[in-house]
Amino acid sequence: MSNFNNIDNLDDAEDSGVVQIGPRSDHYDGDLASTLPLMNSQSETDDGRFSEAPKEDLLQDMVSSSVENLALPQSSTGGVENPKGTRYAHIRRAMILDDLLNVFMDKSVMDFELKMEFNDEMVVDNSGVSRKVYTAFWEQFLELCEGEEERVPKLRTDFSEDRWHALGRIWAKGLIDHGIIPVRLSKAFIVASLLGLPSVEEEVLMSSFARYLSNSERITIEKALDGVLGEDEEENLLDLFSWMGAHSIPSQENIRPAIQIMAHKAILQEPKYIIDCFSKTLKDVALNLPDTADVLSLYESKKATNKNVADMLQTDALYLSQKEQTTFNYLQRYIKNADQHKLEKFLRFCTGSFVLCTEQIKVTFNAETCFGRRPVAHTCGAIVDVP
Repeated sequence: MSNFNNIDNLDDAEDSGVVQIGPRSDHYDGDLASTLPLMNSQSETDDGRFSEAPKEDLLQDMVSSSVENLALPQSSTGGVENPKGTRYAHIRRAMILDDLLNVFMDKSVMDFELKMEFNDEMVVDNSGVSRKVYTAFWEQFLELCEGEEERVPKLRTDFSEDRWHALGRIWAKGLIDHGIIPVRLSKAFIVASLLGLPSVEEEVLMSSFARYLSNSERITIEKALDGVLGEDEEENLLDLFSWMGAHSIPSQENIRPAIQIMAHKAILQEPKYIIDCFSKTLKDVALNLPDTADVLSLYESKKATNKNVADMLQTDALYLSQKEQTTFNYLQRYIKNADQHKLEKFLRFCTGSFVLCTEQIKVTFNAETCFGRRPVAHTCGAIVDVP
């Protein structure tokens, strides 16, 4: 039986190239279409991004060819309905953070269907590649944030206002197109960004703050609120208040308000500029998240648990052989008993994402032997092929 513990994803090999955005050519070179020639269809800007600027003669040829060969959809009023266009973003694995931010610096990207491609890799994006890109992006970005289980962005000298706006668009586009959000990004931070600071209730704030702290700091805070601090815990609490800018431990009757102020400062006040940038971007996007309960429900629906991942496993076969049934049962048992880290690795192996973004994971079977006897995933279709 194959071992799923050795699942690895997203090679870190350095790629070459630049970020490109533009329409696809109808002329194929090999198995995959190439982008339109830069000299004919795109103009390069100073920062490495590309804008669509086809020459008039090339554009006229494309329009004429389309009119001759395609029946364009008609709107209800009888006019031609313009279908949603497609843009292609070429991403370097080693520069995924900068490249994706550059793609989303142009706010018009929100109006297009966005397809992702890794430079020098012959792949077609049927959602799987995009899920890998968004997942790898958030994994790298969260490393730049502060906190433990939940993380909060912090101001950086290499992030301009436009970059924070671009980050907000990435959060929205990943959710709208592929159902992907970074569940480790503080819930209170996102509620404030979507609905405003007054919408962050005390319970949500304190929950995010508890997950923002390390396990030992969380225990210290809980004991302080319960009034059962020992000598060691008092020293840890003083260190925590000192870290937050205070110089003494408040009295027992004032401890809860003081901790709430500490939470508000860490989760909402310090990243207030970033929250404002997110808010300005997200207010123009229809996310259908009108209140705090909807945001919290979204977070819960995206988190991987043993039960919901096991329930996602499906097979199209009406009947399984004894060997196939044994393999399928083993896979279900593995998922139900996996810790959170292994569970998320398996989910990423099959779908390209750490969070729940597909309705099912289809299980197929092969009869490979020797070195071919191993699990193979097809992330575009969320398929895992097992021996």
